[in-house]
Amino acid sequence: EAAHAAHSPQRNRCTRRSQRDAPPQRQPLACTGATPSKRLLCTQQTLERRMSTGSPPVHRDAMTARAPPARLPTWVAAAFLCGFGVTAALAAVASKEGGQAYPYKVVASTLASETFKICASAAFLTRELLALPSSTDRARALAYTPASVATAAIPGVAYQVLNNLNFVTLYYVDAPTFQILGNLKIVATGLAGQCLLRRRLSRGKWLALGLLTLGAAVSQVAPSGDAAAARDFFSGRAVGYASALCCVFLSATMGVFTEAYMKGNRASIHFQNVQLYVFGIVANVAALVLRGEIGPRAETSLFHGFNFWACVVVVANGSCGLAVSFLLRYADSIAKTYATALSIPATCMASYLCFGTPLGAANVLGTGVMLVSLTYFYVGAALFDEPGDQKS
Repeated sequence: EAAHAAHSPQRNRCTRRSQRDAPPQRQPLACTGATPSKRLLCTQQTLERRMSTGSPPVHRDAMTARAPPARLPTWVAAAFLCGFGVTAALAAVASKEGGQAYPYKVVASTLASETFKICASAAFLTRELLALPSSTDRARALAYTPASVATAAIPGVAYQVLNNLNFVTLYYVDAPTFQILGNLKIVATGLAGQCLLRRRLSRGKWLALGLLTLGAAVSQVAPSGDAAAARDFFSGRAVGYASALCCVFLSATMGVFTEAYMKGNRASIHFQNVQLYVFGIVANVAALVLRGEIGPRAETSLFHGFNFWACVVVVANGSCGLAVSFLLRYADSIAKTYATALSIPATCMASYLCFGTPLGAANVLGTGVMLVSLTYFYVGAALFDEPGDQKS
């Protein structure tokens, strides 16, 4: 006993030294036992608190596994989304036959874009799996549950419904009216994020979203040469406006829902994309069958009328989809909304350079308002916060 007592102080000193030299243990999140939606909300709030207090950032999905960080800056992905969006718009105009109608099946183009996206995602996923060092990391990258697979099916079906609603809207209202009403999805995205993800925005950020909506709408006002189109803004029927509002809120809700799916799943982003695009392909094939564009009732082949510019549309739209997935996973749906909205003035400028489409003062004014909105949202929104307000 005396020998044991003599060695005890030395043992205690060694124990204290090892505890002092050991790396600090990360505190577990307090929301690991909650439901999936509450876990997603809790981890997002924890990330924002740590970023606002200067603590090292953690991945939003830290309650299950630490996924690898993004290798591409989000502003680069936003620039890609804007650039590919402009390319898709210009190629769609160039692919028209005589500048009037598309010589190919539009749904077939969407199906081809979904196929392009799933092939690209499968290639990226294979490359990622080969680079992972352990079987545990590979299992994390391919993690799924029946609930996550069922969740991935919702956007695929909803976006196909949205495409059909767009056709209904365009039947009752003209294209400029459709585009101007579609800008309401900017504010609707903020509302959907607040309702579904409890994402609180400051007054400055709401003002920035309002400015973005105003700038996008102004930039699409018809120039003086199209006064007749401008006078017909309110000539659409009530069904057209109701359909347009459904498109706005469905698009905004699905954007936020897809963001929640992308961030609430610890699997690889490429594996998530594969699941999303599988259901997108199924939904497009079903639409083609119901429209009689494939099968025994089809009058022409599936890709009849495809030309070079139609192929460019397929690749550009597919690349836009990949960029959107990246922004929803590593940024948020509002960043995606800004990138999409800023493609409007970029498309106007590119159309002027390529096709000689006239530019008016409204285009320049709208572009300036949108740039002010972008600056206020990401840089100057804090100027509108009251002292002691929580950061959003």
